[in-house]
Amino acid sequence: PESRRFERRPQPHQCHAPQRQMDVFCRCGGCGSCNDETANPMGGKCGNTPQRYTIKSPDVVRHGYRKYCKPCLRRMELARLATKHSLNLGLVLPGAKNNRGHTDTPGNRPRIVLFGDSITEQSFGDGGFGAALQHEYRRHTDVVLRGYSGYNTAHAVALLPFVFPLDDATPPILVTVCFGANDAVHPGSTMGPVQGCDQVDFATNLRAIAEHLQRLNPPPAVLFITPPPVNSEAWHDFCRSMAWHDDPTPDRDLARTGSYAATMVRVAAEVHAPCVDLFEGLMGTPGWEGEYLSDGLHLTPAGYREAYTRIAAAIKTSFPSITVDTEDAPSDFPDFKTIRASHIAQDVEAFVAMRTKTNPALALADSGLEITEGALALAEGTLGMLAEGSMLMQPPSN
Repeated sequence: PESRRFERRPQPHQCHAPQRQMDVFCRCGGCGSCNDETANPMGGKCGNTPQRYTIKSPDVVRHGYRKYCKPCLRRMELARLATKHSLNLGLVLPGAKNNRGHTDTPGNRPRIVLFGDSITEQSFGDGGFGAALQHEYRRHTDVVLRGYSGYNTAHAVALLPFVFPLDDATPPILVTVCFGANDAVHPGSTMGPVQGCDQVDFATNLRAIAEHLQRLNPPPAVLFITPPPVNSEAWHDFCRSMAWHDDPTPDRDLARTGSYAATMVRVAAEVHAPCVDLFEGLMGTPGWEGEYLSDGLHLTPAGYREAYTRIAAAIKTSFPSITVDTEDAPSDFPDFKTIRASHIAQDVEAFVAMRTKTNPALALADSGLEITEGALALAEGTLGMLAEGSMLMQPPSN
């Protein structure tokens, strides 16, 4: 319609202040991402051009340069993410008031400890949940196996001072506790006096394990895992074939093992710890006896894979700070593509210094490598500069 008028909006003011080329350079002190074959005009270590930025507002469009080039910014971001992830896992920086726990230094990885009987001992085999967890955490956390075939919870309590000493300066960040398959042996069987444990004592021992772990400084997260269901007849046949004993009836049965699993679930709730109920979980699959059990008691690869699915889900739900996406999680050392072949030691030093960020000179000295000027300058230069605002450099006004 003729009544409608189209007015030309005023264009934002473009700020085109002349740039002094000598001021446009990357401020990095020297790292694996620097193009140091040609130093910048001001004598800096990096010859790359800083990354440009544009700030738009209703009235003005402003252009400028960040303090660092894109490769150096990416390297600093990787170091920042590695530090953030380590702190999320409960690590402490060197010089922090709480000097307990894993020092946040690359190579000194946090630990997840798998504590249990033969179900745990075999968990690094084909399809095992131990191997799967280590694969998941392969870039930055060690999964440590502490599984002991034939052990019950009374044995486990006796092991606590040795497996989890109270004066351990680097306690694990997570402990899984999987016992009960041996505790549930019938008291009148051949193995009853050796492996069996009264259900009341079983509950008491589980509480003792949880209480001991809570006395560590700092205390780890704790995840209970019940024993899986048992095929008593298959296990009885296997024991006789191995000539372990000649009991006329099976020394384990489904109902008794199930009651021990229920006791663990109850105790876990009492001590405010999550629990993976393998007993009920595995029995939900038709044909579980042949699908998930290899000899009537221990798990097949398929059984271990199902157990891992449930354990990983419990960790993700109950301990989100320990959960990682392997593809996105930062490694504890720099990406190999950012390490210069001619400056390997210096680039590793610089990455470590950027990660620790509290005392760069001390961090480099602790590495046992030569402290180079570039690495130290890089470390000192990145302190406090990782925030978005501090990385901007305004264009010259003349």
